Amino acid sequence: MTIEHVAVIALVVEVAIMVLARVGTERRHWNHYKRRSPAPLKKDDITSVSGALYGLAAVAMAAGALTVGVDLTLSAVGTFALFGILLPAFAANSVMVMATRGRPETVNRWQRGIAWVIAAGGGLVSVGLVG
Repeated sequence: MTIEHVAVIALVVEVAIMVLARVGTERRHWNHYKRRSPAPLKKDDITSVSGALYGLAAVAMAAGALTVGVDLTLSAVGTFALFGILLPAFAANSVMVMATRGRPETVNRWQRGIAWVIAAGGGLVSVGLVG
């Protein structure tokens, strides 16, 4: 299995995590609309990502790009920005949203650790998509 295969698998997993988190958020909105539960919190959005997750994904992506030796063309930088920073950070935040139902102040250390691993891993293997 090559790095390209791993990158595509990681991309599919990230998108699946984001879809699951979004479905859960929509379910909470629907339950609130039907008056079965309180209103979802503002932090229940998967795009409300902390800067630490963006930074972690960017550092991991830069480390991967330096070890592989990628030519930094405009296309490569755009691919890195989307698949190396944004998607891993959104997927990592989606894990925390699913684990805490949109209450980031209740995140445990192990949940935050899983989110960091997803952000760093997604940034690192994104190098395979530029190849």
